[in-house]
Amino acid sequence: MIVDDEEGIRTSLAAYLKLEGYKVSVAESGEDAIKKLRASKHNIILLDINMPGIDGLETLRIIKSIDFSIQVIMITAYSTFEKTMKSLEFGASDYILKPFDDLSEILRLVKISEEKLERWKRNVGASIIKQKENLSKLG
Repeated sequence: MIVDDEEGIRTSLAAYLKLEGYKVSVAESGEDAIKKLRASKHNIILLDINMPGIDGLETLRIIKSIDFSIQVIMITAYSTFEKTMKSLEFGASDYILKPFDDLSEILRLVKISEEKLERWKRNVGASIIKQKENLSKLG
């Protein structure tokens, strides 16, 4: 999902990622993103920090409370060091600055997030199997 209050950013990123084979949805605000996230599963979210209404930091905090495994890449035209550090503290996987001179950098960050999700799934799956084996030995 791409969350940005600028329509041009949403449409250009969505078009680019769709060409790269991704299923993409868009949201124009933090409130819209949270509503869509509660309606359907999303694995990776590109989230603008500076938006009217619920800003990106608060949206990030809510996203992580809904599902901590969602990979969130923060995007911003301007950001203070404090906001960048807060976004990482709240669980953002990375951040990138606008304007996007090279869209391949966004694709690189999305692929890194995909790899992290796959690694987590493998590790969690292996952990569950091991716990079941240990329980069966006890029973």
